Amino acid sequence: MVKRSIFRKLLVTMVGLIIALLMLLTFVQIEFQKDVFKKELDKRIALMKGRLIDRGQILSGNLSGQVKNGIASVNLSLVADQLRNAVQENKELHYIILMQASGRAYIHTLKPQLEMAILSETEDLFAADQKTAAVNEYVSNGESFMEFIMPIQVSAKPWGVLRLGFSLDHLNQEIVNSRVESISQIGEMITRLLITAAIFILMGACIVLFVSERLSRPLMHLTRLANELAQGNFAVSDNVQKIPSDGEIGALTVAFSQMARNLKISYDKLEEYSRTLEQKVINRTSELAEARDQAIAADKSKSEFLSMMSHEIRTPMNAIIGMTRLALQTDLTAKQKDYLTKVQISSRALLGIINDILDFSKIEAGKLELESISFNVDGVLNDLASVMNDKAEEKGLQIRFITADDVPSDLIGDPLRLGQVLLNLVSNAVKFTSHGGVDIKVALAEDGEQAKRADQIRLEFSVKDTGIGLTEEQIDGLFQSFNQADKSTTRKYGGTGLGLAICKRIVDMMGGVIHVNSEIGKGSAFIFTAIFGQSYESGQKRASRDAFRGVKALVVDSNEASRNLLCLHLESLFFQVTPVSTGEDAIQLLENACIEEPYRLVLMDWSLPKMDGISVARHIKNNLEVACIPHVIIVTVHSREDIAQRAKDLNLDGFLIKPVHASALRSAVVEAFKQNDFDRYSVSQALRPEAGHEKLHQIRGAKLLLVEDNQINQQIAKETLEQEGFEVTIAEDGRDGVQKIRASYFDAVLMDLEMPVMDGYEATRIIRSESQFGDLPIIAMTAHAMNDVREKCLRIGMNGYVTKPIDVDELLASLIDFIKPELRKTPAPCLTKATQPRTAELPDYLPGIDIQQGLKNVVGNERLLRDLLLKFHEGFSDAQAHLDAFLQASDVDSALRFLHAMKGVAANLAMSDLKIGIEALEQTLNKPGEYGPELLTDFERVLNRVLESVGQLCRSDGQEITAETESPD
Repeated sequence: MVKRSIFRKLLVTMVGLIIALLMLLTFVQIEFQKDVFKKELDKRIALMKGRLIDRGQILSGNLSGQVKNGIASVNLSLVADQLRNAVQENKELHYIILMQASGRAYIHTLKPQLEMAILSETEDLFAADQKTAAVNEYVSNGESFMEFIMPIQVSAKPWGVLRLGFSLDHLNQEIVNSRVESISQIGEMITRLLITAAIFILMGACIVLFVSERLSRPLMHLTRLANELAQGNFAVSDNVQKIPSDGEIGALTVAFSQMARNLKISYDKLEEYSRTLEQKVINRTSELAEARDQAIAADKSKSEFLSMMSHEIRTPMNAIIGMTRLALQTDLTAKQKDYLTKVQISSRALLGIINDILDFSKIEAGKLELESISFNVDGVLNDLASVMNDKAEEKGLQIRFITADDVPSDLIGDPLRLGQVLLNLVSNAVKFTSHGGVDIKVALAEDGEQAKRADQIRLEFSVKDTGIGLTEEQIDGLFQSFNQADKSTTRKYGGTGLGLAICKRIVDMMGGVIHVNSEIGKGSAFIFTAIFGQSYESGQKRASRDAFRGVKALVVDSNEASRNLLCLHLESLFFQVTPVSTGEDAIQLLENACIEEPYRLVLMDWSLPKMDGISVARHIKNNLEVACIPHVIIVTVHSREDIAQRAKDLNLDGFLIKPVHASALRSAVVEAFKQNDFDRYSVSQALRPEAGHEKLHQIRGAKLLLVEDNQINQQIAKETLEQEGFEVTIAEDGRDGVQKIRASYFDAVLMDLEMPVMDGYEATRIIRSESQFGDLPIIAMTAHAMNDVREKCLRIGMNGYVTKPIDVDELLASLIDFIKPELRKTPAPCLTKATQPRTAELPDYLPGIDIQQGLKNVVGNERLLRDLLLKFHEGFSDAQAHLDAFLQASDVDSALRFLHAMKGVAANLAMSDLKIGIEALEQTLNKPGEYGPELLTDFERVLNRVLESVGQLCRSDGQEITAETESPD
């Protein structure tokens, strides 16, 4: 039985609504009436008080006149009789006091014993102070009084006051009676209102009861029919016709009838479907299985295609980059070198695009994995600085690194992918910025301390530039694949549009988020967070920081932002830092410093106004007025070869290349206080670590088997490795490689993977299956760059993995790791050849030429450097005459072109003083009217110094020729 809930709910709702409305109206009426009564009562009270005040003022005025006359006639007894009669005649008048200004009471009708006494109560004092007529209400001994005070003057002089006190008890009693009467009236009104409300509620309930009954009856009938329909009785639609079909109930009835018919049709169809459902399930299961197999096959095909394309694209890229690098090491004309340099730059840019596509494909396939290794944040930032410094310097931009003091240096995570994200963001910042600079900041994220307590730390990295900025529309699609801010067909800035999409995926994998804040014309700020495992700072680092606590240091830089950054870095090492903007100020401070607290360190910018940093450093080192000569470190944007020789000549203690990072500065400072060694102040500035050179020397002369089918790749690898002192044998394919390994001894094998006849995988399996080759190092050297390829190589028995294009440092590092000098079985003749010292092609020192840097520029080829120096002597021995001719003819353009050509050669041959002299001469010639003969004299001096040094080689070559001519056949 269905309960009539609609009926009850409607009844309760309507009755409740009526009650609420009536109660609200009653409450409003009551409050209104109470307010009316209250106002009426207040008026009555005010009227009664007003009447009392009027009577009191009239009486006090009359009596005050009589008192004045009596006092004037010196008839105080008459005054006393008049005042006492006034008290007896006025019932409301309680007392009269005639009081002199001093407080003495002459007449006191209430307390005669106080007459001639000094009155000191509060109301007495108040009355004595009144100068005009006043009214005072007060309470004394539980009684309320209203006192009228009239000042008395005799002969226009104050004499005292006349006080008439009226009792307020009668007035208060009248007020109480009025309030009782008002409350009684309010009660009667409330009773009438409640009776009226009850009558209306009863009438409303009857009306609602009647309406609810009319509404609920057809609904109850439809409910019973719906129950029958739910039980499967589809014939209920016939009973629906009995319900009146007018209004909303009628519409509901029609809808119910239609629903019953539709349910009958649906039920019939459901029975039909149920008979065929099992077969359909079997068919659909088969289709899903087939679709799953197709998806697996498609994913496998995609991976295989990606792997194949990786190999096919990177193989020719390896040839292009490798051959270009080798060609640049040969004797070239300036135009050829320019062409090849541009080819190398473009090929590396193309390789970057390929790497972006491959990384994105790995991410899409879910095959990009993050490493979890210990690394140093400063190292990542140093690598970033070394890569981006030249690009920023070309555009005249400044890159600044700012690391918060509470950021730990040693972390656990993937430094390669972190560096990839930072490199992409900084590259974009430099690309889209034409003035100003780029700030890279590292700090703890807002919840970094909380994560830190769980052996993890969340860092926030920000890259802020002063470039062109972005619109809201550009920001919205910035992290989407293949999307660029500049989408026009004549785009000024290139790119695939994948870099930021890859950055976002990598940041997501690191547990962080990335976003951008930007404004058109004001630059952009890319900010991302990442979570890393936390290691502990080394004790050596903490010790080095504490070692400088309180040591006084001087920072000399004309640029305020750069000066503040250097100060910040030094203060993080607990130095006591003083900043100045000119060299003259620095010299003055050093000369005035007391001997007990001298400056121990000076960070000096090269480019200072008036007196440059080198001149200031020379003055400091030779200044007898400086009590304690400090360590001087030069900070410059010039390249390493430009300053190394000057640092040695001036006995400087180190130098730093801008942008200066905290770790590089710390290393330079520690090294300066330790010893004067300029080649090892920063490992990131060196070509390879010193330890690597020592280990490389131990394995030089090793026999290597290069298994490679591509002839160009053969030539690149062979010449590169032979330049490093290795003996290289080539095998054309995997089968040829297996045969050569069986026939001869090799210290290591460099194995390509994709080869005809037999690939590298099969060749490795065969080699590992023969026990005598179990310890033979096999290093995969392939254009594949996928993680699954690397894992497959290691799984079948290869020891290492090097991708193409070949990074020489990476390849040599792998050889150092896997070739064990103590296990080598290289035959004696080979060892003799590998370890035999080469005949010295160059002297250890040539004035004006940095021999070590020059050798680095030609990959250690002494013969090539010697030949280039001789060609320089041949090509520029008459440079002074050429330059004089150009300047006498006022042909400044030809002179600048001649100097530019000479400057490029001088830089490549590590002639730093000559390069600086040429730059100074170029700057002067570019400013008409500022040319001076003394500048040409400085240029001639450094040029003659270099030519004289190279002339020694020329004379040495002549002696060798003579010796060969005189020797017998």
